[in-house]
Amino acid sequence: MAANPDFDDPIHLWPQPDLGVLRINRREPPVFPAEVFGEFWGELITDAAAGASAPVDYTGCTLLACAATLIGHARWVSPWQNWNEPPVLWIGNVGDPSCGKSPAADPILGILRDIEIDQAKDYPDAHRRWMTERASAAAHRAIWESEVKDAAKFKKPPPAMPAAAIEPDEPTRARIVSSDATTEKLAELAASHHKRLMLVGDELSGWYGSLGRYSKSGADRAFWVEAYGGRGFAVDRKSGPPISIKRLGLGLFGGIQPDRLCEMMESPDDGLLARFLWAWPNKIPAKRSTGKTDLGRAAVALRLLYDLPLVAGNDGGLRPLFCPMSPEAADLFEEWWVRHQAGELVGPLAGPLGKAPGHIARLSLVLQHLWWCGESSFALPPSTISAEAVNAAIVLAVDYFHPMNERV
Repeated sequence: MAANPDFDDPIHLWPQPDLGVLRINRREPPVFPAEVFGEFWGELITDAAAGASAPVDYTGCTLLACAATLIGHARWVSPWQNWNEPPVLWIGNVGDPSCGKSPAADPILGILRDIEIDQAKDYPDAHRRWMTERASAAAHRAIWESEVKDAAKFKKPPPAMPAAAIEPDEPTRARIVSSDATTEKLAELAASHHKRLMLVGDELSGWYGSLGRYSKSGADRAFWVEAYGGRGFAVDRKSGPPISIKRLGLGLFGGIQPDRLCEMMESPDDGLLARFLWAWPNKIPAKRSTGKTDLGRAAVALRLLYDLPLVAGNDGGLRPLFCPMSPEAADLFEEWWVRHQAGELVGPLAGPLGKAPGHIARLSLVLQHLWWCGESSFALPPSTISAEAVNAAIVLAVDYFHPMNERV
């Protein structure tokens, strides 16, 4: 009897398993629209992601979070009168371990940290000067206190405290990124860094799990809900005066594993997670990169965003420059918004979709400024938001982030 190869070889008896069953109820990820970033940034995030053998989604979303932070309160977008949005973005890169989340983010995050180090290079000298001035103030205070005692002893009017006896404020080290801090410490940093600050967590579930660790009253979650809006905020402390923040706007960025994300999603919905933009691409095969990422030019470009100044306000302080949408941009935005509101927003996606108008406005501001700083010309910074930027933001939100929200 002739041998039957299909019978004798068990491998031929069974077809290849369909691994798709492991993704039941998980929709396929949309394609990341790198082209909306413009030629320079589109090529850069593609090359950087290839160098990390990671999806371009991770690098592109890192760029969005970092650019928004660098712009900070120097620029807000104004779709129309009495509506202003800060460029505060919360972005989470979702993926299994070893899918390339951190390597894909490192090139852009590294530029931020380099800027921070450069800005803080004078801090040691400034701190030493402060220590000297503080010791001098303490000595003057001791002399003054002795004079007050003598005045009381001889029943004379006490002398006024001299200015030299007042302790100077401690200098603050320049910061852009914080990795791990309590709510009170973040409030202090936000108050002293009035332009920008972003919390970066390698695992966002650690940040989420820490909410309420020190405060059982829900104050931590309330702080973060407010940190998305850029409004004034005050934190009352048990010891010391309250911390007053003129514009509380904190960026938030990090990675998270799907299992940990499920745990976060099980918590009561107070709108906190609805503020996130998620990226959850499929893992790509490892491949040696043959391209070269121009991180030097990227660093120069992002430094332009860092250097954007705040403007003088009517109260004598500093405020953001409000960038209005052009008439064409406002028309396009309104047209999309009317169609968006005509849909029924129900279920778990109601929260994220309800935040979509604000997301699109903020993304349009960030993309407009990325196009500007990525050009080789010496054009002035944008003062208005173009229809092209609004259209690009709509593409990014509707064709990418909305399907990603469904996947998440």
